[in-house]
Amino acid sequence: MLAAEGGVPGGFTLFVKGGKPVYEYNYFAHERYRIASSEALAPGPAVIRMEFKYDGGIGKGGTAALFVNDKKVAEGRIEKTCPSRFGAESFDVGMDNGSPVSEDYRAPFAYAGTIKKVEIHLAPSALSARDRKAVRDAERKAALAIE
Repeated sequence: MLAAEGGVPGGFTLFVKGGKPVYEYNYFAHERYRIASSEALAPGPAVIRMEFKYDGGIGKGGTAALFVNDKKVAEGRIEKTCPSRFGAESFDVGMDNGSPVSEDYRAPFAYAGTIKKVEIHLAPSALSARDRKAVRDAERKAALAIE
């Protein structure tokens, strides 16, 4: 496990299995989008990166690309995204401390190597003011339902 957000009910994860990097997006356990390299990692250090080019709009999709040492090794389409948050499970690095996001591993699926750094770069939101308000309203409504 390199990084995971969420769990069985929904989330995303970046991990290495069989020596190959894999990114999986679990859309509320109804749809799963898996992007995996066909090539195993070479021995030694590697920089693994996933980039997501969002279509824009609430819950819309986009294109995910997986890179190893700046070489694109896989690309795929994610048709739907979570319009808010995945829930109460944590963001984990090096192991999945909650329920597994993917059916391809069993938690905690600890990474045996060394993870020197995790970076997350967020671009400015491309949502309209109306869409941002709809997201805030949905988050508020969900939070009130929990209390």
